[in-house]
Amino acid sequence: MPADLFGNDFLIASLAVFAASLIRGFSGFGSVLITAPMLSLVWGPTVGVPVAALIEVVPAVQMTPQAIRTAHWPTAWAMGLPAVLLLPLGSLVLLNAPAEEMRRVIAAIVLLLAIVMWIGWRYRGPRGLVPSGVVGALGGALAGATGMGGPPAILYLMSGDDPAADVRANMVAYFSIIFVGIVITFGLLGLVTTEVLWRIALMVPVYVVGVVIGTRMFGLASERTFRNIALATLAASSTWVLFA
Repeated sequence: MPADLFGNDFLIASLAVFAASLIRGFSGFGSVLITAPMLSLVWGPTVGVPVAALIEVVPAVQMTPQAIRTAHWPTAWAMGLPAVLLLPLGSLVLLNAPAEEMRRVIAAIVLLLAIVMWIGWRYRGPRGLVPSGVVGALGGALAGATGMGGPPAILYLMSGDDPAADVRANMVAYFSIIFVGIVITFGLLGLVTTEVLWRIALMVPVYVVGVVIGTRMFGLASERTFRNIALATLAASSTWVLFA
């Protein structure tokens, strides 16, 4: 076990992971949008991004079985496969970009997403195989560089007319596909180090508790409420990281 696993950074990381897991369990998305900038701040991008991305094994195991029954899998696969193909390109950016600039880029992306969703902008363009593939490819490149493959998919899926439960299931399905690609890509590029594995192991219990609580909260609030809670959390965490 590395000697510097515990300290103030561990406490900050634990709080960030717990808040992120509540949002993930409640809304079906958003956890890595909180953990990627926060963990990049406390541990640096080459450690924080892999931890933020790979800890998503928790919701993948907990939430995918239910999503399998309700997700629209043609859409999930149309987005997920291009995402997996573009992951290595983004990962090369993560490995070669300066750490300080990288964490600020991650925070800026999250803050921009929160603002766009808060003002109510919705994608009204065409849908189908090609648009879904473009969204997935963009998400894959972004996931490799920042651990966050969600922003393009979130804007795309939440702009439709599907009920919140269906959108949530489609997001879970897409994230489950892209997670497999992240594990393989990060592993081959040497980003899954001993330090990363130890930090994931310490964060998993925190994440499990948060996802369970968040999932049980899903039916207790309106669509507007869960959307506002998620966006407020994303905006607050990304702003802190951006100006820290």
